[in-house]
Amino acid sequence: MIDQDVYMTINQGENGLKEKPCYLMKQETVIGRVWEQVVPDIQFASSYISRKHAVVVTENDRFFIIDLKSKHGTRVNHTAIGNNKPFLLHDGDIISLARGVAVLTFHNANEKRIGDTLEFPLLSDEDMEDHHGLFVNMDRREIMIDGVQIYLSSKDTELFGLLYQMANSAVSYDEIRTNIWPERAANKIGNIPDVGREEVTTLVYRLRKKLAKYGQYIISVPRYGYMLDLQQMLPNLRDYKA
Repeated sequence: MIDQDVYMTINQGENGLKEKPCYLMKQETVIGRVWEQVVPDIQFASSYISRKHAVVVTENDRFFIIDLKSKHGTRVNHTAIGNNKPFLLHDGDIISLARGVAVLTFHNANEKRIGDTLEFPLLSDEDMEDHHGLFVNMDRREIMIDGVQIYLSSKDTELFGLLYQMANSAVSYDEIRTNIWPERAANKIGNIPDVGREEVTTLVYRLRKKLAKYGQYIISVPRYGYMLDLQQMLPNLRDYKA
């Protein structure tokens, strides 16, 4: 069944579907150039577009775009995204391939956009007693939910701090391993701490549980790692200094 609320429109590029909706019907939708046996889901003819230029993947009703090591790159809202690093898409985002050779717009009518500002009000201790939500003070390594401080282990706090510092950006499994387990002996591949995927998953699961209803904002990024979706958390979040 086609979800007609989630689709791409093509604003620019050699494609017969210009201004017509390209519905995102699959778990992975490949964007690229037709060449011999390669037939992407959303197709362009320009030789500046790589055969498999980018892919849009969906997980838990969220959509990510990943540049597939294309020769001329992918940008979202004029920001270049890294190779193989998922970038969370929001309704109205403009996707540019190969320096504007092809331009698409992502549409998701199911999403209620919250706004782009990432500035938080600073609350006093007195103010906090009258507010509900998630209160964060990373300088003191404190997190409070509805005025009650939650107690995290050292690893829990370090993981939350890493995700919070890199909010709205995907954090890879290797970045988590390197930052959270620096004391572990490194493996022979890439000098990364020898920490299994299951151990990372368990730590994330534990942190989500301790954050209670706010744990849902730590989201899985397909084939990559995790991300703290601060844009969705904003109405409930207060960054304070005691």
